[in-house]
Amino acid sequence: MTIFWVGLGILAAFGTLSFFLTRQLIGRLRTIMNGIAVEGRCVRRYSSQGSEGNTYWHHVHGFTTLEGQYLEFEEDAMLLAQGDTVTVRYRPDNPARTATIMGRGGSWSPLFGSLFGILISGMFTLLGVLFVFLSFDQ
Repeated sequence: MTIFWVGLGILAAFGTLSFFLTRQLIGRLRTIMNGIAVEGRCVRRYSSQGSEGNTYWHHVHGFTTLEGQYLEFEEDAMLLAQGDTVTVRYRPDNPARTATIMGRGGSWSPLFGSLFGILISGMFTLLGVLFVFLSFDQ
């Protein structure tokens, strides 16, 4: 019976993570398809140290909406240097929360990072389902 509770715990934790990552990706894809495209720029690129001594790069992008509001947001992108021009897409209902550089003219690396997270959390979710299923055979 303990395999049932372990499976249920794995299913709850990774299923929730998978759900939120998928929801975030769907929001970004909606922005790519239906959003407004403007020119933006990578305004800052800085690094931080992880707990194990790893270096993590962060990218801050700035753009001006069609209404004239200047906004900055952080989204990681590989092979992007400070000062590079990118295409920023956003939805007019909430440009600060929906802005992304993902897509043509921007960078595809945020898409690959999201897909990787969904893949890994989805695999653990399926493992939790398998544990729950196997507990009923005993």
